[in-house]
Amino acid sequence: MRSSRHRVHFIINDHYIRFVESDKRHTFLSYRQKCLPAGVIEEGRIKDVEVFGMILDEIVEEGKLKGSKITMCIPDPFMIVRKVSVPLEITEDELKGYLYMQLGETIHLPFDDPIIEPVFLGGKGGLNEVLLIATKESVIRDYTEIFEACSLKPVVADLSILSLYRFYYHIGQANKKDHVLMVQLGMDTLQLSVFHDHYPSIVRHSKLSLTQEELELKRGRSGQEFYIWNVEQSRLDGQARDINTEIERFMNFYRFNLTKGSHQITKLILFGDHPYMDEYAGTISDSFELQVQTLIQPLFQIKKGINIPPVFNDCIGLALK
Repeated sequence: MRSSRHRVHFIINDHYIRFVESDKRHTFLSYRQKCLPAGVIEEGRIKDVEVFGMILDEIVEEGKLKGSKITMCIPDPFMIVRKVSVPLEITEDELKGYLYMQLGETIHLPFDDPIIEPVFLGGKGGLNEVLLIATKESVIRDYTEIFEACSLKPVVADLSILSLYRFYYHIGQANKKDHVLMVQLGMDTLQLSVFHDHYPSIVRHSKLSLTQEELELKRGRSGQEFYIWNVEQSRLDGQARDINTEIERFMNFYRFNLTKGSHQITKLILFGDHPYMDEYAGTISDSFELQVQTLIQPLFQIKKGINIPPVFNDCIGLALK
């Protein structure tokens, strides 16, 4: 059994299971990555419970994680973040109940079994402004049940955007005055979110054009598995152009639609596990006339002095919660 002071911090997407293990002093003890076969998880939802459970059992056995308390991030496709306005007479204690009552009336979500967490932001224009965070209850329940069946104890569910911003804040780079665009570039996903005053205001998740059939499984010298895209350079160049176009559209939407021209993006931060992050970081930096920061170099180590790869940045941010 792991010490009760240790926690394991999981990030799971369609292609990977990753975790870092930490103690209560935020010292990192270990990290690990496991590739998922095609079809086990699709767009954040567990499709093959048996295979996923077998892989998780193997991770628990090899890492001696049985009985560990764990934290995890909600699958990105089921994450909703938006600002809503509520009457001034609604107190903070009444917020959650009021928001549930407004579902289907003034608040519309893309799933019918939401879990809602409100964050009170203060008064604005005769109304109170609230940050609404929501996810799909059945999806969280599916993950929780499998973790528990594999002798793990889920205690915290977080958002990947909050974990990455927490990482960014922890390394001393965050300025509350900035309008920060966080670009999360996954194997086949693009997630864009904006933070201002240390709060998120909008997030958009989309799929990239390459397909599962074009992935190739590789193994490094240390035995670590990872995926690469087995495609022509022209396909990658086209994807880079698509990403830049989507970033530009999102920045324009934030400036002209969401803030009515009063604010614009002042800084862009790039995270992710896309195999061609270095190349794409260069095209993004060359395409936009604003400060671009690429957090794709290792900045943390485990206790043995080994660098933690930057694809674990969201796990690290989750551990810093």
